[in-house]
Amino acid sequence: MRQTNDLPFALVMLVLLVGLGAGLLALTRHHRENLAQQMHIFLAALGVRFLAALVIYEFGLIEILRDEDGSGWYAGVVLVQKWAQMKVGWLDLPAALSGAFFEQQQGYRYLLGALFFITDAPARMPAAVLNCFFGALTAVFAYRIADSIFSRWVAIRVGWAVCFFPSLIIWSAQTLKEPVVILLETVALYACVHLKLKGFSFRYILVCGAAILLLLPFRFYAAYLTAAAALLALVVPQIGRRWTSGYAALAILALVVPLTASSGILARSEAQFERFNLDYVRDVQRGLAAGQGSGVITNYDLNSPLGLLMAVGVGGAHLLLAPFPWQLGGASLRMLLTLPETLVWWWLVFYGLIPGVMYAVRRRFGEVQPLLIFILGLGLLYSLLFGNVGLIVRQRAQLLPWLLIFVMVGWEQRLLRKAQRRQQGAFDSSALARARQA
Repeated sequence: MRQTNDLPFALVMLVLLVGLGAGLLALTRHHRENLAQQMHIFLAALGVRFLAALVIYEFGLIEILRDEDGSGWYAGVVLVQKWAQMKVGWLDLPAALSGAFFEQQQGYRYLLGALFFITDAPARMPAAVLNCFFGALTAVFAYRIADSIFSRWVAIRVGWAVCFFPSLIIWSAQTLKEPVVILLETVALYACVHLKLKGFSFRYILVCGAAILLLLPFRFYAAYLTAAAALLALVVPQIGRRWTSGYAALAILALVVPLTASSGILARSEAQFERFNLDYVRDVQRGLAAGQGSGVITNYDLNSPLGLLMAVGVGGAHLLLAPFPWQLGGASLRMLLTLPETLVWWWLVFYGLIPGVMYAVRRRFGEVQPLLIFILGLGLLYSLLFGNVGLIVRQRAQLLPWLLIFVMVGWEQRLLRKAQRRQQGAFDSSALARARQA
């Protein structure tokens, strides 16, 4: 088996995934009226991510970005070699892959093991191309979520923003588990939004439940938060609409709970949650801050309400806006490379995100419940565990597809208000001219 970057096979795999992605998009029953636009977004997102992967792995950018998470890729190589020694065949592969549900957060290892088993190419670039594919599909599903809740204007700009936002490109061009996690979260929330707006649908119940189940081997707390966001949003009825989404929530529970209980994931996750107390949080914070160039040590008393509130507030501010100017003085080159995006992001937060969230809560609260619950849940968790600027910037990237939806909503509302003021000004000027003539 080859263990180089294997660029030639990566190019072949890229062509195959272009065909697969086009086929998946063509299968959709909804959003067909603008399928060409979605195809353009998918192809552009896949292309720009592949170019980023080339720069990272073929031209040495990985030396600057560093390779702390290269262990995920190497674990996939070790796994497929183990399967080779055990003489695992094609008929044995499904049983071998089921082991992902019996180990703690080893889903990415098994995903790459399956890829390397099928392709016989345990190399970096094929693994990176797979992540590029996941990132490109995320842009399309973000488009569809925005199109389902808001306007086509918002949806198109959300799709292109997710396509070209630098941090989303960088993370989905590397051999990390973030791209598949973000995609599964986006798929689950998209299905939940559809169930919330359109009512009971077996197809979207299966999509939502499958996405949640597949999240479990990758990041169990993300699966729980996604499930909580979906179920809470579906259980809460919308004014003036039949409560059919509540039956969808019950159906998702009936699909997810037995499978998680039978695999043992439920018991292992419950043990993890039992250890999650304030002492554990403090240990995680100190571990993230100690010995790290971008570590931030906080000394708030988490046992007091004020200390806990301050810790969450400081972590939340960093999750939304870090790195701050005073943290760039002794920053590494890797952090300095994020400065252009950071400046743009600061402007987007105040120009679009905050107004967009305010508008959505006032006017579209029922429709955006799944997004708000998920953002608040994951945001509170990351804020509470904050201890490292570099890590929390990476964690923000996991929320960017949904944050960018609210950014574009706020942007659209600003433009609509400007247009209304211009129309009002033109009307007033016309009325004044007629009055003068009279």
